[in-house]
Amino acid sequence: MLWLGLYFPDLPLEIFAAQPPAKQSLAVIGHGREGAQVVRCNAPARARGVRPGQRLQTALSLDGTLQARTRDRRREQDALQGLALWALQFSSHISFEPSLLLLEIGASLRLFGGLDPLLARVRRELPGLEYRACHGVAPVPMAAALLARERPARQVLAMVDLREALADIPVARLTRNERVRGLVRVIGLHTVGECLALPRAELARRAGPGLLQLLDRLQGKVPDPRTPWQPPARFGQTIELQAEIRHHTALVFPARRLLLAACGFLRGRGVATQRLLWSLQHREDLPDTPFQQGLLAPSRDPEHLLALFRERIERVTLAAPVTGMGLEIPDCQPFAEATQTLFAAGPRQDSGLLERLGSRLGDRQVRGLGMCADHRPEYSVDLTPPGQGRATHIPPGQLPAWLLPEPSPLDAASGVPHHGGPLELQEGPRRIESGWWDGVDVARDYYRAVSRAGERLWVFRDRRSGEWFLHGLFD
Repeated sequence: MLWLGLYFPDLPLEIFAAQPPAKQSLAVIGHGREGAQVVRCNAPARARGVRPGQRLQTALSLDGTLQARTRDRRREQDALQGLALWALQFSSHISFEPSLLLLEIGASLRLFGGLDPLLARVRRELPGLEYRACHGVAPVPMAAALLARERPARQVLAMVDLREALADIPVARLTRNERVRGLVRVIGLHTVGECLALPRAELARRAGPGLLQLLDRLQGKVPDPRTPWQPPARFGQTIELQAEIRHHTALVFPARRLLLAACGFLRGRGVATQRLLWSLQHREDLPDTPFQQGLLAPSRDPEHLLALFRERIERVTLAAPVTGMGLEIPDCQPFAEATQTLFAAGPRQDSGLLERLGSRLGDRQVRGLGMCADHRPEYSVDLTPPGQGRATHIPPGQLPAWLLPEPSPLDAASGVPHHGGPLELQEGPRRIESGWWDGVDVARDYYRAVSRAGERLWVFRDRRSGEWFLHGLFD
């Protein structure tokens, strides 16, 4: 087994301001024995002397513009749940620790082509989620979590290298048990390596069995079972915006976060979607603004979906500033990655242009031609959504390329139709009798005809009235 630990050191701060204004000081505070203390602070606050661990009064004296937010552990857990939806593409076995995700990635390495490509994808997509993360890799989950927190980017692939990689990490980072930490300090042990260097019996006698059990789990000598997270059956996520958004273009950034999480969830499930349900939230006294994004073919590509979102959002009327955004995927379809073979026959159909046109103009404004099961030419073709028309094979040249909207009457003399002179009937008749069930009954004999000007026409004689009509042109 191989575990990937993803530690989000600024998660208590990022849930309040994933992208705060450049000059706005922000700090998250917690309440302890000595009152309110700074837990995390952003770069503008640190530039003014604010540091984690300071009392709130001290921080405010250093920075009078500091905005203080009380730490919200429930929102932190919700944020981790959202990140787990995205991380499902890398592992089906995910567990949680405070501000940390643990992923068993040993079974996924072959899918991604190895550890380095997998980590490269993680690093590439995390900035779009607007969370800063540190990672650690180890064959033991507890070790991967500790490396992510204390030795970011450290990768240990074999058990024999684990002890050396953990040796210089302070014991205080291993456990929050004050009794164990105090005892270790008293006997002069500061690092994991110093504890491991002592005889087991002596270490157990001085620090108790609790520390020994932690060290055994850290080295993989005893099982370290982790309860796997059970993902929901359907994707649904909502994010709260830090400032009101009044323009369509600014909604692209939160939409990207939601789409990255959604596509990670879809990849983890091995499915794709053709329908996305968006909702724009406003102030409490106003209803949400819902809209739908449809696709011609199932997709789970975030860049493709984001490009369509840019087109679709322009048609949404913002009745009020947006304070939050939600995305739901109501249904999924099985998905198989398609590859173009070297000797593929025929052109590959690209639905991207049709999807962009539909997003910009509206789904009902983009239509294709579909064949209907009707012998009457004027009823045999209908406008259908792109890709949904039923194709029927018709031999080339059997029907005209241009069909008139309505049959045009022709003069006739001695039973011969005229169009700029008498027509030469070359082929026919092709008899059609149909429509008795819907009140538009027809009885026609169709002919190919050539005019004196060389036009190739499609004409018919109404078998009931004997009149002639022009219905189409072949070229």
